[in-house]
Amino acid sequence: MTDQSFEAEIKKFIAGAKKIAILGIGNDLRSDDGLGPYIVNTIHFDNPNVMIENVGSVPEAFSRPLAEFGAKRIIMVDAADMRKAPGHIELVTKDRIGGISISTHSMPLSFLMMYLEQETGGESILLGVQPKNIQFGEGLNPEILEVAENIIASFERLLAEHYKE
Repeated sequence: MTDQSFEAEIKKFIAGAKKIAILGIGNDLRSDDGLGPYIVNTIHFDNPNVMIENVGSVPEAFSRPLAEFGAKRIIMVDAADMRKAPGHIELVTKDRIGGISISTHSMPLSFLMMYLEQETGGESILLGVQPKNIQFGEGLNPEILEVAENIIASFERLLAEHYKE
């Protein structure tokens, strides 16, 4: 998926939503698995209708604050093993998530997505990026870092456009 096509899909996904949550999932001590936390810790966008959180390796523990916030669209950002080339981006709904395995998390993402949707009444989507390496080690691989920077720029653009007066 190119940056433009993933941007168009995200734009369509958030259309009409007043409150949006972007959750970075992953473990930054496992190289590219730190992609989600890196992205949400780097996005610069301040709006009371947007929640941007690093939920680490146990995202289900964040469901109550998310429900209290009232997010209508939940975008989870995570390194996902899709058996594609490193840096491949895919937007995945809970219905299509079956073939994606993420070994670092305790709860399968399809269950997490259903659970968060049940708790919040919102819709969720996964922005998955194929990691190069999720072995122990700090920092993203250069090609994954480049993809992460492009995703950050896209989110900042999309959110600014979505919330412009």
